[in-house]
Amino acid sequence: MAIDNLSLATTPVFLLKGNKHVSQGTGFFYLHRSGDANLLFLITNVHVFTGRGPLECEEPIGDNILFQFHKSLDHPSEIKPFRWPLYTKRSQQVWIQSGSVPEADLAVVPIPVSAYEDCKDVSCISRKWMTSGNLKVRPTSPITLIGYPYGYFDRANALPIWKTGSLASEPDVDFDGKPLLILDISAFPGMSGAPAFAVAYGSYETEDGGLVAGGVRRFMGIFASMQMRTERKFLEEFTHSDHKLGVTHNESLQLGHVWKAQLIDELVASVDVEKWKNDILTYL
Repeated sequence: MAIDNLSLATTPVFLLKGNKHVSQGTGFFYLHRSGDANLLFLITNVHVFTGRGPLECEEPIGDNILFQFHKSLDHPSEIKPFRWPLYTKRSQQVWIQSGSVPEADLAVVPIPVSAYEDCKDVSCISRKWMTSGNLKVRPTSPITLIGYPYGYFDRANALPIWKTGSLASEPDVDFDGKPLLILDISAFPGMSGAPAFAVAYGSYETEDGGLVAGGVRRFMGIFASMQMRTERKFLEEFTHSDHKLGVTHNESLQLGHVWKAQLIDELVASVDVEKWKNDILTYL
C-alpha cells in the first residue's frame, strides 16, 4: 500500500472542555534535531487550542485536546489516540507561542516520547522540507493544504483531505510586513493548522533557473485563517419604515493566511525543552 508520508504526518486536533467536544482543527508533527537528540513537536494554531486569536484575552473555550498517531505506516487505520491537557495544575499553558511575532496564530508543543513509543514509526515534517528540491515558487504556484475540513476525512483509514489552490502573494516578501503568505484557495473550518506545501509533478523549475524531472513538495507554512470582507447591508427591501434595519454580512475573499515555515522552524528551535519539562511537564 503506497500512502504519501504527508498524509500520515497530520492529525485532527479535537478541542474538549472536560469530556465535551467543542471544536476541531488540524495539526501536524514536526521533527527538530537538537544536538544528538531528535525532538518531536505538535504544530497547530493558537485558536485551535483556545477558540481565540493569539492576542485575544477572552477565556479559552476548552481545556484539553485529543489527537492521534498512526501506529503503523503500512496500516493507516491503526491509530493511537492521545489525550493531552492544555494547562498545568498551576494554570500554565502547555504550548509555546512566538515572542518575535506575537500576533502569529502559531502554537507548538513538545511531545514526550512516552506518547508514541509504541508506534512503529511517526511520519513528520522537518526543516529539510523547507528547501525540498530547490523548487522555485512564485505567485500562481500550486499550494496544497492537508487537513480535515469540517471534520471530513477518510475515517476508515484515518487519512486527511488534500485541498489545492495557488499562491496569491510574493513568497519572498512578508505580506503586510508580517511573515505571511496569501493563498487563493477555498478552505473551511477544521483546516486551521493544516501544513501548506508547494507542489510540482512531472518536472519543475529550480531556484537557479534549472529544470528537474520528477515531483517535489516544499513546506511553506501553516494555514491559519481566511480573509473576510465585512460590510453592512440594510434590509430596506423588507421594510417600508424610515428606520433602516441592518445586519452585518461576512463574505470570504477566498484568500487564506499562511504563517511562513521559517517562523515555525525558528520557534521550534527556540524552545528550551528541558526547561519546558521542568516548568510544564512536571505539573500536568
